[in-house]
Amino acid sequence: MDILSDTMADDISQSFREDLKTIAPEALTGMDERARVMSLVSHLFLRLWTRLTLETGQKLRMSPLQYELGTYKGQMNWTINEDALADLDSIKISSVLGKGYSLAAEVYELNRVLRARVYFSLEEDEVKGEPVFVSYLVYDAAASSFDLGSLAEALSSALPRWSETMMTKKEEPLWDYSKEHFECVGV
Repeated sequence: MDILSDTMADDISQSFREDLKTIAPEALTGMDERARVMSLVSHLFLRLWTRLTLETGQKLRMSPLQYELGTYKGQMNWTINEDALADLDSIKISSVLGKGYSLAAEVYELNRVLRARVYFSLEEDEVKGEPVFVSYLVYDAAASSFDLGSLAEALSSALPRWSETMMTKKEEPLWDYSKEHFECVGV
């Protein structure tokens, strides 16, 4: 990576950390665990989507659409649409460079315990003309102990490589980093 894109990737990571300081998990009271986790993840993903699209100029897709999740107030400030959280089980930011990839978050149940996980889903191969995606786990916790700071720390370590992938339009930085630092959790 050249010096300009290396500096830019580091700047994006630092800005992302600063953006997260504006999220107040303690303000989310009166919600069930699913809604609390998805509200926190929505805040994080909306800020991340905004930061990456503004700083890199890349067109990233969100599912559900960013404007269904919240209203942008400017200056990295989003107001979450609480009604959108009611049935929300997953959020995804995706792009296609040649090979597809996404950062996804979901709540799921395992042994009657509600859990939340965040993972990169990276296109690794093609079978019968269809892409095959492999998932690399960034963060996984019981919803009751979900910690935005821990998730942000795990994710921010990969952010420079994700930014580099977007800026250079080469998949190796994010793919190599994910394979080296995150657990492969499935296809």
